Order: sequence, then structure tokens, then C-alpha cells
Amino acid sequence: MVFEYFHGTSTIFLDSIRQHGLGAFNPSQANLCVLRVLHDYAERHLINCQEYQNVRITTQAMVNQTSIQFIDLNGYKNVLHFRHDGIYMALSREKAAMYAVRNTYGSEILGRCIILFELLTANGVNATLPEEAIGQFDFRAFVGVKRKPIMIQAIGIEDVKLEKEDGKTAKEALDFLRRELPNFNARERFEFIQYCNFKLLSPVPPKKLNYYEIEFEGEPGKPNFEFTLNRI
Repeated sequence: MVFEYFHGTSTIFLDSIRQHGLGAFNPSQANLCVLRVLHDYAERHLINCQEYQNVRITTQAMVNQTSIQFIDLNGYKNVLHFRHDGIYMALSREKAAMYAVRNTYGSEILGRCIILFELLTANGVNATLPEEAIGQFDFRAFVGVKRKPIMIQAIGIEDVKLEKEDGKTAKEALDFLRRELPNFNARERFEFIQYCNFKLLSPVPPKKLNYYEIEFEGEPGKPNFEFTLNRI
């Protein structure tokens, strides 16, 4: 069984991916230092701000590159991994679509930097950002920029070029899927692959990628969420 993999992002990064491939540049890693600076400002100045409290736990997980346990809608214990040391791919189109729609800037870290920056500005806090933290990718250039959610489909990725979210090799997990997925009914298969995500260990060249714009209705993670893919 040959798997296809899916990555949700935004049109902000489309030209770069088309030119250099997927994984040649990691915007999350580029902005992680900035997020840590903004988080420090938020902890000092926004601790009583409800909008910051709404994102505080996940922001701390991003800053510390850790995981959060939670109970999903079906009552199962699950884990959210806030690790941004690479580009992650999903086996599920639905998972990639939800990520792209939720993270409208196409990068979880970039989006959170912008949220904190706007909250600090709205509350009269002038956050000084060291140039060495910003580097060559200044998140401020993307504040309010027009963008759309897109999905990248990758074909022909070798097992050895993938790693599980927990850092373990992907081949064993993928061989398990090849054995067991044919025995699942449609619902079991759908639910199981929602949690199958892998990190790219090397960039995927443009010739192995397809690009789709995501049109959607409803709210990601809710029963009313529906989406269609339009080839770009």
C-alpha cells in the first residue's frame, strides 16, 4: 500500500513551495524565537486579558515545544503535539483541511506571533523585538495579508524519509497500517487515520506535489464542517 500525505497551509507559502518543494523552509522554526519574546511580554502585560487567557495554555506549549493531553468529542484521551522542528504531514485530508482553516496564516507559530503582537499593540504595549530573533523572516510583513487555506498533496514519499510525531521511526507504524487498515470498516479507518501524522526528514520536490485551494463551510472539528478541494 502506497500512502498519500497531506499538509495544510496557506497561499502565503505557495510560491515558495512550488519553487523549492515542501520542507525546504520551515516558517514555524523561523518564528519560534520571536514567539518566545512575545510570550514573555504577554506574561508581563496581558495576564489579565481574557483574549490572551484563551490562548495562553497552547501558547506556552508552543514556546516550550511540549504536548497537551485532552479528552476529545468521543470521550477518548488524546494528545496535541506542539512541536515545530519540521514540516508535518497527515494521512487524512480532513486533518490537513482543518489545520489549514484553523491556522489562517498557514503556520501555527506565525499565526500565534501575529495574535500576540496584535493583542500587545491593542493594549498599548510596545514589544521590542531583537533583530537576531526576527532573522530573515519578519512576521510583521504578514499581518493582515490576504490569504486562503490550501492543501498540499505529496505522492511517493519513502517510509525512511518520515518520522512519527513522538520521534520514533515511521516505517513500523506504516507497516502496521498496511496490515490492519484493510480490516477496518470505513468509519474505523476514517477515525484511526485522523491521528496519523508524520514529520518530513527531507524536502519533497515540487514534482511530487499537488496543490489545492480549500473551500469550506462550518467550523473545523464540528459536524457542520465541510470542504471541497479545487486544483490549483
